[in-house]
Amino acid sequence: MLPTRLYFSNAVGSVLFVPESFVYLHFTGEPMSSPELRALYVHAANLLARYRLSGILADHRAMPAAFETPDREWLLTEWLPHTVPPPPPVVRYAVLPSPSATRRLHTEAVLQELAQYLIVQVFEDLDSAANWLKAGNDPTQAAAAAAATATP
Repeated sequence: MLPTRLYFSNAVGSVLFVPESFVYLHFTGEPMSSPELRALYVHAANLLARYRLSGILADHRAMPAAFETPDREWLLTEWLPHTVPPPPPVVRYAVLPSPSATRRLHTEAVLQELAQYLIVQVFEDLDSAANWLKAGNDPTQAAAAAAATATP
């Protein structure tokens, strides 16, 4: 288990702080409402800025459904451009997708949009994702970790 500190939580999920490392977004599996979902991401942005973090681990494995279209559009067109610096990407985004194809937010199209702002990698397990984020300041180590653990 990661050494985390709770930063914010609601019925939809939690925003956790991995000290000196990254933001960990964890979903509870409860039904998602737009205000609660957006609150998670607003608090994640605050945490990134407050501690000058350069990594986000989005654990979507327990997500009960994919984001509704307005929330996905908000994430990609409002939250993301206002949260991360302009390209080239400097913030790393590791995602643990939902095992259910019908509940996945991160389709190829969404991943391509995210990649305009973030360095994106999809992982199957928490440890591999966390290690990739922690290795972020060393490009050689990060590339090796991504090649060894990422899903094809």
